[in-house]
Amino acid sequence: MRTMSPTIRSALAGALCLALAAPLLAQTSGDTDLPARHVPSKAPTKKELDHREALRLYGAGLLQERANKLAEAARTLEEARRLDPGSADVFKALVPIYLALDRVGDALAACRGALELNPNDHETGHLYARQLRGLDRKKEAIAVLKRTARCPGLADRPDLKAQVWFDLGVLSEQMADWAEAERAFRKVVAVLEKPAALLEVGTYTKEEIVAQAAETYERLGRICLKAGAPARAIAAFEKAQKTDPVRAGRLSFNLAQVYQGQGKFREALDRLNDYLRTQPQGTEGYELKIELQRKLGLGKQIVPELRTASDRDPNNVALKLVLARECRSAGQAREAIATYEVLLRTTASPEVYRGLFQVYKDEGAAGGVKALNRLDAAVRSAADEKKGRDRAEAANARAMLIVLREDAELMKLVVPAAGARLRGGRGLSFATRVVLGALAAQARQLGESEKLYRSCLEKPGGLGDNEAEVYSGLLRVLRAQYKHADVIAVCKQGLRKAQATNLVMFHQSMAMAYLALDKNKEALASAEEALNLATEPRRLPMKIQRAQVLSNIGEHAKALAACEVMLKEHGSAGEVRDVRVELSSAYLAAGQADKSEEQLELVLRADPNDATASNNLGYQWAERHKNLSEAEKLIRKAIDLDRKQRTGGTSLSIAADQDNGAYVDSLGWVLFRQGKLDEARRELERAGKTIDGEEDPVVWDHLGDVYFRQEELAKAAEAWRKSLRLYEAGARRKSDPRYKEVQGKLKLAKP
Repeated sequence: MRTMSPTIRSALAGALCLALAAPLLAQTSGDTDLPARHVPSKAPTKKELDHREALRLYGAGLLQERANKLAEAARTLEEARRLDPGSADVFKALVPIYLALDRVGDALAACRGALELNPNDHETGHLYARQLRGLDRKKEAIAVLKRTARCPGLADRPDLKAQVWFDLGVLSEQMADWAEAERAFRKVVAVLEKPAALLEVGTYTKEEIVAQAAETYERLGRICLKAGAPARAIAAFEKAQKTDPVRAGRLSFNLAQVYQGQGKFREALDRLNDYLRTQPQGTEGYELKIELQRKLGLGKQIVPELRTASDRDPNNVALKLVLARECRSAGQAREAIATYEVLLRTTASPEVYRGLFQVYKDEGAAGGVKALNRLDAAVRSAADEKKGRDRAEAANARAMLIVLREDAELMKLVVPAAGARLRGGRGLSFATRVVLGALAAQARQLGESEKLYRSCLEKPGGLGDNEAEVYSGLLRVLRAQYKHADVIAVCKQGLRKAQATNLVMFHQSMAMAYLALDKNKEALASAEEALNLATEPRRLPMKIQRAQVLSNIGEHAKALAACEVMLKEHGSAGEVRDVRVELSSAYLAAGQADKSEEQLELVLRADPNDATASNNLGYQWAERHKNLSEAEKLIRKAIDLDRKQRTGGTSLSIAADQDNGAYVDSLGWVLFRQGKLDEARRELERAGKTIDGEEDPVVWDHLGDVYFRQEELAKAAEAWRKSLRLYEAGARRKSDPRYKEVQGKLKLAKP
């Protein structure tokens, strides 16, 4: 998309300033016989004065943009728009500034305003469509592109004309509208087949135009295949080859697809072999060949020919994965394992471990032992502070944890192997016990997870320096089962017996367990004891927890006062941030939403990349039906920031590839508030599949609301019943007002 360049815009702004200054320049030109001062016959109207001022502000805004004073430029042009709301140029000038300021909602509104005033503005039309496409609003983007494609000005912009039709073709293809996609791409090649006009514009070289034309013909052929028009597909593929003979190999693959669709499997295989001789990257050609070989009864040739192809193309990782998979299918486990081992020397990915662990699963219990041993070795190296945390082994461990988390059947082999290893006295690293406990809980093997941790407590001779890890792991598992009374019992045991564990942890855990059981006095007493025992740097977190307890038991004034004291006592940026986040929660619990949001805005002013504050503010806006487009942007940013943190460095998490369930729930909720029910449903269903979201009653409450709005009463009732079960199990306090709200909603879902 081409827009007016800063140079052109600044020239226009300069010309405007010169025009405004012309009378003054004339007076200083040295001419002593000045003409009489012009006196208008009637005073200018307010509309005329506003127009003049808007014109001045427009020029000033463009100059500010050129000086990269974007916030000032936005304010200046907004004032110009207020004075002259009929100026399409002002709306258009605001669009790139809003986008640079990440004010996407305002940019879309400015696009609409510009197009309402000037429907033939093809540049703004194309930019508007691309923004809608980026927001996954495909239907709206298609409608805008169709209008833009009819703009007369595109005749003088062949580069933009081709791009508009190309974007329309891509979106139509995504919507499975094959006829519209074919029409759009034919418009693209019609422009590309006349390169002189494009070369004159200077956007592309001749070679680039030829390559783009060939690629578009090839895409056109694939669309014709999907549309069930093999003759047109062949014609398009042949045109691609004629345009760019280098694509001859790729054409063979395309023709193989055509023959396959016609049931001509032998001809398809011949063409495919021509293509594979070019050693293409990726596996689509090899996967198609495997399918054709099976249809032709040539299954015995699959592994030998894949082996030959892999030897010929040793750097094709994807091809090696296919070879290993087919070796396993053919009963050649030893070669499959050897191939995976070769890959693991350079590629620590879930895909490789997923394949390797499938081979292990075929071995039954012995395979579970192998998977456990491999995981334990990696985790030991990744968590070893004495020798230095090994980043490579951390990557291996993360990949294995992802595979284990996804495969409940494999976990049924690994967890018993862990138990046997512990009983045999061979031990496991405590880091391995922690992640296995969490994995077992996620796989709903809660009893096994608890046994794993309790067996550690019973170890003869005590737990030594690793005692705290065992206690904290067990407490996490118990909390996952909502065994709050057991949490209290383990904490009391720890207070009596623990020798190398900070006792603050036990009081802290007891405070939250008592709170979950609605034992308010005991909860506050435990929180205060945790604070009394805490030393720096743990005192501030314990102060924050005490404020949380006060807020939860309805002592709002005390909670707010405690937070204000903390702000005075703690001055570092990180400490102030933590206190403001808690103060925001305290204000919200006290029914002071505006002050709650103010605290989050202060956090984001200090650090715009604070994921928690971004999510919380976005969610609170969604709850209050305000700033919904900005709320969505904030929550999406929180998800992205959290994702980068979980997948970097030496961090270990069984959910490294899963987004934060609470953040995904926030996204689903803000989409629901905007009336985007299908998108909201998709995100909330995704939240319900995350480790933390699956056990959160709020997620299921929200999902029930979406189902109810979509008139799927049975699904709504099921979601709300699950929410109630989680409340009653102890996932959240039953004193939470939302518990009764869900009970009321469930009555509405009855037929």
